[in-house]
Amino acid sequence: MVTFILAVTCIVLGFIIAIQGNRLKGEITELKLELDLKDASHIVEKAKVKKDSTFRSSAVNWGKTIEHFVPFMSNFPVPPEDVVFLGMPIDYVGFTHTDSKNKCEVHFIEVKSGNSTLMGKQRNIKTAIEDGRVYWHEIAVAGNRAEIVEE
Repeated sequence: MVTFILAVTCIVLGFIIAIQGNRLKGEITELKLELDLKDASHIVEKAKVKKDSTFRSSAVNWGKTIEHFVPFMSNFPVPPEDVVFLGMPIDYVGFTHTDSKNKCEVHFIEVKSGNSTLMGKQRNIKTAIEDGRVYWHEIAVAGNRAEIVEE
């Protein structure tokens, strides 16, 4: 009788183990499929990010290239020979009517392309100019010393 009970118990345990094993195989298969889908999604997302990064980089490079030619456009506010390219934080400083004491003007010019807007530093500089917080500093250099000339 003990042998019979032991045999039945072994058979029942075998069935339980087989059922659990099949259930675990199913779960493992589902998890592998889910992982494969996530991998595929990751590859697609990575390609999108790379494409976007390349596009943004080319837009920045285009903007940096075109800003060198803008002074030669017909509606540029200062003759090209009277501007100095700075690049950052403002693209150009231009001067007009420098022969006249009363008409002499200084122009700060920022070039933007596409959907770009002023950066924080550039907005601050624009506000300082509009508020009249623009100053002249003259520094005299003699040898290895620099002296500020006050008027």
